[in-house]
Amino acid sequence: MKAKTALLLAFLVLLCSCGKAGERNITETQKGEYAGESSSGVWISYSEINSMLASSDGFDFELEKAVDNCRSLKIQNVYIHVRAYCDSLFESEYFPLTDKAEGYDCDIFEKITTAFHDAGIKVHAWINPYRVLTSSSDIEKVNHGSLAYKWLKDDDPENDLNVCFADGIYLNPAEDGVRRLVIDGIREIIDRYDVDGIHFDDYFYPTTSSDFDRESYEKYKAAAENPLSLGDWRRSNVNALISGCYSAIKYKDADILFSVSPAASIEKNYGEYYADIREWVKNGYVDYLIPQLYFGFKYPDSKYRFQNLLEEWKALLSENRDIGLLIGLASYKIGDDGEYDREEWQNDTDIISREAEICREDDTVLGYVIFSYKSLFSNAALNSEQRENLLKILNSEEV
Repeated sequence: MKAKTALLLAFLVLLCSCGKAGERNITETQKGEYAGESSSGVWISYSEINSMLASSDGFDFELEKAVDNCRSLKIQNVYIHVRAYCDSLFESEYFPLTDKAEGYDCDIFEKITTAFHDAGIKVHAWINPYRVLTSSSDIEKVNHGSLAYKWLKDDDPENDLNVCFADGIYLNPAEDGVRRLVIDGIREIIDRYDVDGIHFDDYFYPTTSSDFDRESYEKYKAAAENPLSLGDWRRSNVNALISGCYSAIKYKDADILFSVSPAASIEKNYGEYYADIREWVKNGYVDYLIPQLYFGFKYPDSKYRFQNLLEEWKALLSENRDIGLLIGLASYKIGDDGEYDREEWQNDTDIISREAEICREDDTVLGYVIFSYKSLFSNAALNSEQRENLLKILNSEEV
């Protein structure tokens, strides 16, 4: 009975979300706010924020420098990592405070939001919805204030289903309690902070192994008359979260944008991460997508070359013009010694600028977001050259 109730609730959430999608017009809410300009953004990860918090120059100095750096490259949006591992950059009712933020007598996220807003830069709260720990499967290494830890340590065996293991520790996408936790955390952010958006990246199911959520799936099958396959069931769980988050955000404020940054391969998202991007586009579960096209122009497998991937995503998004498309670019690969494409990233000085220019000139693409802050503004010689070439593109288009 409990499983049937969960499925009914998920269906109602999806139905609610579909209705709202029909009322939205991304051309007005997103393209309009940039007044015809191509949008630009940068991800600032939890590790980069932690480095700022631990800097000998002080957090205020590092934050001011980050704002100045972003203005120098005409960045319009920052994606601030407020929840990387079931924790929180601010004092939260639902999640323990990030270690590096402890001891500060101010609200770090409020300070970041104010600083960027004062500079005319929009702020999006970036969340990993399911990740708890990736370095270990030892629950004792999880912050004891985390609900994941409490669920496993309390006397209620039903709560154990909320947490799964796969070379790490993750919240279980199948469980109602997990969806409530994630959505409550989002409501807390938009109730307390003047954010312009809520953002997820590509961390959904961490494995294709059936062992990951076997007990939840067996319970589901026992209660369902015509049970879905494991893959379809997992995709339906992620869909329920994505649509539920969208509905919760829009209920609070229709102007707050909800975005997801999927992996580059549409098929890999579907088959390995159980993120059914086509379903999200069809039903309007997001305001815009930022696929991570973290490849250059010479990748050995041609299907992963930047322009070929871009065409695939443009074709997909053409099915629903109410959803915007921005492109994730990979400054972190500058100078990279990866096995497959090291030569391009170690030698070429204009990969990011060429990709940004393609995005800016394409009327069907809203712009680009770069991963991530540290590599984009690195003083290493090759990074500096790539950055200067990007600035040339930005300045030349203003003439």
